[in-house]
Amino acid sequence: MERGLAGRDRANRMYDAYGALLTPRQRRLLRLYYEDDLSLGEIASRSRISRQAVHDGIRRALFAMERLEAALRLAGGVAGGRAPRAAAGEHYFVEQPGSGGRQAVLRVGLGGRSWVFRTAGGVFSRARLDAGTRLLVEAMRIEDDDLVLDLGCGYGPIGLVAAALATAGRVVLTDINRRAAALAAANAAANGVGNALVIVGDGAAALRGGSVDVVVTNPPIRAGRKTVLAFLDGARRVLRPGGRLYFVARTAQGARTLAHLAREMFEEVHQIRSADGYRVYEAKRAADV
Repeated sequence: MERGLAGRDRANRMYDAYGALLTPRQRRLLRLYYEDDLSLGEIASRSRISRQAVHDGIRRALFAMERLEAALRLAGGVAGGRAPRAAAGEHYFVEQPGSGGRQAVLRVGLGGRSWVFRTAGGVFSRARLDAGTRLLVEAMRIEDDDLVLDLGCGYGPIGLVAAALATAGRVVLTDINRRAAALAAANAAANGVGNALVIVGDGAAALRGGSVDVVVTNPPIRAGRKTVLAFLDGARRVLRPGGRLYFVARTAQGARTLAHLAREMFEEVHQIRSADGYRVYEAKRAADV
């Protein structure tokens, strides 16, 4: 019963597809284990059953969903623990998206002003602004003269708001997805943001170490643990001493696990905001490193 980032994502996608076919008891155990992040012992105490009964109940629920997935393939082919590449990257964490590029326009209020964002297929959160993105923008602290890096910028909402806040600073937005990077650059121009530079690339590789004050990211959890760890490691590498990383993740997709991984790399990690099933964390490099 893996509860790392990949295991959570696999279980959540199968639950979305087949949860209604489980027993009420199975649904409750899965929610407590994956969404509320309770231990087997905590669930046992709350449910007034043995720890072994909790363990067996969750295993049976997962096995039932895997059997359904093997037959129906409604959750992206995740049965057996292996998702196809396109599903693992949610169709956007690739250099050249395979899906069509049909465009859409989003008009949103964000960071104290109105924005018009052009989006397209093959880019994260094409149809509406992601709730995690909004929460991160509301929580991040950007000073006037900060140099900021937006890792995995998508069509640009987080990085462009950061640029609007850093009036005497500069923001670099990076994304491996060429379509996303092109949209971010176009959105910067359309919204009159002149202190933003968009770079096509994988993570923080384009920047030298110790060069930025702040890193912001809504990391691609479905791209897998290796990719998310690379985001955290890249952020730490490019942050100056005393620099800050702001990241967001869904609780059900392993936000607490991600925070634990960040604590292995950063001197301080604190949750600073939570809402709508998302958590925002601030991680800091020590000022004297």
